[in-house]
Amino acid sequence: MKKILYGFAIATALTTASCGNTAQKSSDSDSTTTVQAEESKPTNEDVIAAQVAKIYDRINEMNASGVVDLGQLEQEFCTNYFLALKDRIEQYDENAQGDMRFMGDEGYHWLVDQSLPLVVEQITPQLLSETEALAQIRFVSDDEDDVKGMTLKLQLEDGTWKISNWLDPEVYEEGGYVSMLEYYVSENGI
Repeated sequence: MKKILYGFAIATALTTASCGNTAQKSSDSDSTTTVQAEESKPTNEDVIAAQVAKIYDRINEMNASGVVDLGQLEQEFCTNYFLALKDRIEQYDENAQGDMRFMGDEGYHWLVDQSLPLVVEQITPQLLSETEALAQIRFVSDDEDDVKGMTLKLQLEDGTWKISNWLDPEVYEEGGYVSMLEYYVSENGI
């Protein structure tokens, strides 16, 4: 009887030790997998840069099909606030008399006075907060002495980085392109 109990105790000890080692190995394996997953997980800056690249790929795709639809680009890539401003202006301008309509920048904020297709040389994202970022874009230009670029202000909206403003101190006042829209709305009481 002692032999059976002794054998049972040894078997239990071996089983417990074996399970403990297996559990430890599994835990080590899990933590290694977690570390590898965290290392391969894209950063917010990577996601922002990919979104900006997607915007200019879309412009080039539209160009290849023959029509660059700036309104469609806005619907796909701009914040709800920007779209609401544009909508208010369009509704107001439908009833405007004479040439008192919003002229905007004639698409400069999308095309930066470049010939199509646009070739992005560099995208430099900068996270300002969990929901706000800047992305500086530099384009390959036909004229090497005339560097073309733009800074996009982006906002995380519905899980996607969307354009909330275009900033270019050489073209727009301090508030960027959106300040032009806001000024027009304010001046016309829209």
